Amino acid sequence: MLELYELQVFLVAAATENFSEAGRRLQMSQPAVSGHIHALEERLKVQLFERTGRNIKLNDVGQALVPVARKLLKEAELLEEFVASQRGSLTGHLLLGCSTAAGKYILPRIMARFQERHPDVKIACQVGPRGQALDDLVEGKVDLAVSSLRVPRRAIEYHHFADDELVLIVPPDHVWASRENINPVELLDYPLILREPSSGTMFTLNRALAEADLSLDMLPSNLTLWNSEAIVQAVSVGIGAGFVSSITAELALQHHIVVQVPIVAFAPVQSLYMARHTGFSASEAQTVFWEFTFASENMDLRPII
Repeated sequence: MLELYELQVFLVAAATENFSEAGRRLQMSQPAVSGHIHALEERLKVQLFERTGRNIKLNDVGQALVPVARKLLKEAELLEEFVASQRGSLTGHLLLGCSTAAGKYILPRIMARFQERHPDVKIACQVGPRGQALDDLVEGKVDLAVSSLRVPRRAIEYHHFADDELVLIVPPDHVWASRENINPVELLDYPLILREPSSGTMFTLNRALAEADLSLDMLPSNLTLWNSEAIVQAVSVGIGAGFVSSITAELALQHHIVVQVPIVAFAPVQSLYMARHTGFSASEAQTVFWEFTFASENMDLRPII
């Protein structure tokens, strides 16, 4: 008889291909992870990993087992939720995949209010690069995804989740700080701190620049950072001006650590979407969370422009 916990350990070990890292994530020792994997292999009478010294790698059988294990664990969770629903309570686990801004500034507020009403549902938010959340959703690694991408994919349903406005921020002593506004062409006059080219921030900024007959290549940039909070910090210490999500800059603006500079006829807005996979069985917790997120009484938690 299969042990579900052994499958959970297997999936973490498969994702990391490192028993020590799997142990860290599962809060157990490396020998304990090895023991669970060995027990599973004995139970199935097949080897799942190739072992070379301290290194491990999934073999073909192990790779084939990954989606099956995920499906079995999902079905077990659905069973638990069904039994709980018969008792009149909502239980279960939700794993959300999201981009940085959504994960850090929007979803936590929704999750907090949801758990006030459904304290027995355990929610986790996995923050990653733009696009990763959708890939994870397609592969069944997460239950729901929030992303600025809206790529047509089979069995993926999208719903407008929030709007994320990009703002230009400068240090308080910057020449633009006292200006009522600037014209888009003035962005060429001073060095800017920018995000990495593949980020949603840069995609949205480039689209707005094109409408002003400008492009990213024309902007003088003295620094590239892979994190919006790092840009806020760099601006606050006087390194330069930068474009960031208004949500990210909110606290720094309130405390006058940085100053927002309006730009004439220039308002880059990044739309965010929540997505779900209609090809997989949705748990009751997943369905209730989706409906809760888009309920009219919770609109105050999602910035819509």
